[in-house]
This record gives sequence, structure tokens and C-alpha cells, in this order.
Amino acid sequence: MRCLKIAGLILLAISFVCGLYQIFLLNDKVASLEADLAQAKEATAAQWKENRQTSAQIYLIASDPTNFWLVPVHRQIAGEVTPAVALQALLNGPLASEDLMESVPHTTRILGLDIQGGTATVNFSREIVDDFNGGSLIEAYLVEAIVNTLTEFDYIEKVHILVEGREIESIGGHILIQRPLKRH
Repeated sequence: MRCLKIAGLILLAISFVCGLYQIFLLNDKVASLEADLAQAKEATAAQWKENRQTSAQIYLIASDPTNFWLVPVHRQIAGEVTPAVALQALLNGPLASEDLMESVPHTTRILGLDIQGGTATVNFSREIVDDFNGGSLIEAYLVEAIVNTLTEFDYIEKVHILVEGREIESIGGHILIQRPLKRH
């Protein structure tokens, strides 16, 4: 009986030592996995930084003696490219080196931009109406430039244009903008 007790204690001690060894191995494995995870996070962050959008696509007006047309233009952006940043780039108009026309009066200010449910509601200052001096084609390009610039972002499907916080019928009397507009 005494031999049985000693054998049981030896078996218990061996089990205890094996258990401690397994815990030691698991701790090593956890430490290794934590190191791998930290390295993967760093690599992912570096790749995200490298791949993030650094330019905004805006739309300006090109012309020749008999025609006007809307053209996409890329603007390099320092920092994060957001719909508000892209819209401000649009309002800044063409660079001096570009043979293009502004699509939105440069005096226009963004009073607000709210994005909900795939619709961007942009609130412009009164100058978008007061300083607009084009016909129906230029007005169509103005509206299209705003809509196209904002719908370059995957999460924006429609654009609702407000002026001084209110819906208006049109900017220049030709193109209705009372409802959210989709890209054409």
C-alpha cells in the first residue's frame, strides 16, 4: 500500500511538472504570436499609409473657341483626402498653369457638408448664385462638377445642394437642384 502511495505521489509530481512545462510552452507561443501580431500591425499601418489616397479628383471646365466641356483634374493633397477637402479643391479652381476655367465661382464658400445614408448635403454661400454668370451649359457643368467631385468617394451616391441652408430651385435658372442628384 505504501508503494502505491509513493507511486501515486510520483505520478502526481510528474503530472504537475508536465503541466508546468505545457504552461511554459503556451506562454512562449503566446509571446511569439503577440510579437507576430505587432509586426503585422506595423506592416499594415505602413502599407495603409503608402496606399492611402493622396489626390482628389475634381472637375473643371475646358474650352476652345466654339465649345465647353467638363474635364477631370487630379489635385495633390497634403494630408487626408476627404469630401470636404476635395470640394474645397474644386472651389479653389484651376491652377495658374492650367488652361481651364473654374466650374464654381471662386468666391463661393462651403458653409457645411453632411454625409448620411449615401447622400452628401452640401451647403454653399450665396455667392454660388450671386457670382454665377453662365448660361444653361455652364450651369449644368457647375452642378455636375459638384456632384462628380463628391461621388468620387465610394460612400457618396447622391448630392443635395443647399444655398445658405435652404433648398433653391436652381443656381442660374436652368438646372433644377431641389432634390439630391446622382452622377451621370
